[in-house]
Amino acid sequence: MGCLRTFFNTVFIGTAAILWLAFSSVIAAPFLYFKKDKTGRAVRKFVYIQSCGIVKFIRLAAKSFKIETAPRPQGSCIVAANHASALDLYTISAFGFDNVLYITKGWVFKLPFFRYVMNGAGYIDAEKTPPEKMLALCRKTVQNGCDIVLFPQGSRKNPQARFKSGAFYLAQQLDLPVVPVALKGTQNMLPAGSFTIKSADIVLSLYIPKILAAR
Repeated sequence: MGCLRTFFNTVFIGTAAILWLAFSSVIAAPFLYFKKDKTGRAVRKFVYIQSCGIVKFIRLAAKSFKIETAPRPQGSCIVAANHASALDLYTISAFGFDNVLYITKGWVFKLPFFRYVMNGAGYIDAEKTPPEKMLALCRKTVQNGCDIVLFPQGSRKNPQARFKSGAFYLAQQLDLPVVPVALKGTQNMLPAGSFTIKSADIVLSLYIPKILAAR
């Protein structure tokens, strides 16, 4: 039964998710091009809508799906999440973050289609951007109402890797709260290096300490 479910998830749900990404991009591309939003806000909103669609497919493929959330602090924040699957980027939308700046590894910017979306949204290449420039870009986007999302482990290939300090450095420099996010089960559904989508128990948790909720 498990093999059949994996086959269904991979062939049908996986294909539907890829088609959703492709067709939504084709439909949105002319509007995003002619709008020419220099802040990248329109592209980031588009990524949020696409991500919400992918979360629906994750729900269909999951054995169980649960979101644990809480009222977020007012104003911008630094979202720090663990990272073990290609699905993790999309799951951030489940918490309602619809205007986010991702700081990610450089290989994503080399992909044929994604590089245009990444650049249009103003996302930051963590490997090529000098710290001073990164800080200036983050400060500018925060002034435009963005939240900043990082995966401090730096790679999904080692789910047990320790968090790097970049998220906390940015929080200190920009005077923003750090909001921890725990993503559980995505590594079982689609682990790094795999192309098969397994059924798994998914739990997405957003932790808001009381001191942040009061801000």
